Amino acid sequence: MKTIRLSLVVLGLSVGSLSASAQGPAQSTASVLTAYLDVKDALVATDGDKAKAQATTLATALKNVKAASLSAADKKALVMAKTQATAISKTTDVDTQREAFELLSGSMITLTKATKPARQKARSGQSAGAVPAPTYVQFCPMAANGKGASWLSDKKEVRNPYYGDKMLKCGSVKEEI
Repeated sequence: MKTIRLSLVVLGLSVGSLSASAQGPAQSTASVLTAYLDVKDALVATDGDKAKAQATTLATALKNVKAASLSAADKKALVMAKTQATAISKTTDVDTQREAFELLSGSMITLTKATKPARQKARSGQSAGAVPAPTYVQFCPMAANGKGASWLSDKKEVRNPYYGDKMLKCGSVKEEI
């Protein structure tokens, strides 16, 4: 299943780069959001090698985002997201990755709210794309040394990327995008 998901991301990036001139920010950030969610899932599983590989895919996807129509604040978020994705892609140390993920998540929340990527899910008995898929902003009050930290998820059920299996369900849904 993960191999299929990764293949779909790579295929999406390939197709996206062919039609990048026709894409708006929402279309180009859909592949970014998918890649981000793969990094999050790797951190939930406390898999530093996989997080590193997925962050490399994310950094590539972020480079393809057309920033021309973004606001100045959203452009800053895009730059920060690129920086943090690259930082995660350079290490397999999960603690270091999770620190960078906190900043990455803040930027990704900003970009997701600004562009509203067109992530789609299939309704029972229908093809994919039939129903817009929600993205959830989740928050753990214990992350970041007790300051708390947020992240994006494609599922309402909390799976904490900051603590993995140590505190898998610590957190709550704060917002739906």
